[in-house]
Amino acid sequence: MIYACGRCNYCKGVDFNDRCPEIFTQVWESSTARGRMAIARGILEGKLDYTEELAERIFGCFMCARCQEECKKAAQIDVISITKAMRADFVDRGIKIPEGGEKIVETALSSGNIFADTPQIHNQWTEGLEFTEGSGTLFYPGCLASHRFKEKTNILVRLLQAAGYILDFLGEEQTCCGTPLWVTGKLENAKQWAQDYLEKLQARGVKEIITPCPSCFRAFDEEYPELLGLETFPIIVRHTSAVLEEIVEQKKLKFTVPINKKVTYHDPCELGRYRDIYDPARKIFEALPGVEYVEMARNKENAFCCGGGGAVKTMFEDYSDTVAKERIQEFSSTGADLMTTICPACELNLTQGTYMVDIEARVLDVAELMAVSAGIVDEEILESDYFPED
Repeated sequence: MIYACGRCNYCKGVDFNDRCPEIFTQVWESSTARGRMAIARGILEGKLDYTEELAERIFGCFMCARCQEECKKAAQIDVISITKAMRADFVDRGIKIPEGGEKIVETALSSGNIFADTPQIHNQWTEGLEFTEGSGTLFYPGCLASHRFKEKTNILVRLLQAAGYILDFLGEEQTCCGTPLWVTGKLENAKQWAQDYLEKLQARGVKEIITPCPSCFRAFDEEYPELLGLETFPIIVRHTSAVLEEIVEQKKLKFTVPINKKVTYHDPCELGRYRDIYDPARKIFEALPGVEYVEMARNKENAFCCGGGGAVKTMFEDYSDTVAKERIQEFSSTGADLMTTICPACELNLTQGTYMVDIEARVLDVAELMAVSAGIVDEEILESDYFPED
């Protein structure tokens, strides 16, 4: 695949803010997918070698797959797999990776989550909720939804339970899915993590996992089988987008409270380009009374990254912030009242983007709009001046 790159320029696009967030932030030709393929070719041929100076190009990729989407029109190169392999090469050769990457791995390994929360703090979002151990359907929030979005996660579970889903939760046994390990090239740690987690889930009797985090969704559904040499993961894994769509289609809840807001939607990279999941949120908006839906200029497979992917947030925060601001400015140009998405990482980075651009706007999960319309929570959470307690 590396030799298939004909430098057609599709991955780069015609303008720095058009497609690739890495060249948008780093500017250099070596920051593009075709630049990385040239680097990879040089390494294969012995003309280049991995160095600390090279790390910014390889670890500065947001892994948003925008370049890969464009490459479908050309050489159909799996740029993400190659980038992951190059990151793993850094680790295998003992070459220093960016400090933020090392830190997030050390934190996850030592504390069980990427924020070094105690289990008590990490599970505060469960206040007022009851779970059914052994139900077979595990709600798995992931690190960000547990740490940063306690209110949102609580609302999501209340919505799911109101719709009739009987949920289990690991409680103090819940730890990170392991994404920080393979995204920074720490494959040996990742394999052990995946094996231990699978054993924990099977011992619990888990038959199905529901998670609001696209990274966690892909971790169990894609990364674990690859790491463990399995054809498929032995547990059904569903992202909440599919479950929320199911609630609407099967009329598990009545949506009677009008939203009366102009709404736009940010497509998470790991749901959209990685898994071709674009429709659920848009179908949900059609079912909610009062929603006026408007698309951003770059949407679906052409959506611009939020800036939170590829662990760039932890390794090159300035780059992550720059991309978030670009996406928020695009949101602002639509005239929408609300920015919605269905990914905690996107919510975090885009919310921070609103602060940096200095606009009053709320970034909400699609489930929050559903909960308002179903009468589960008060519509005050939709207002731009609403500030969650968490």
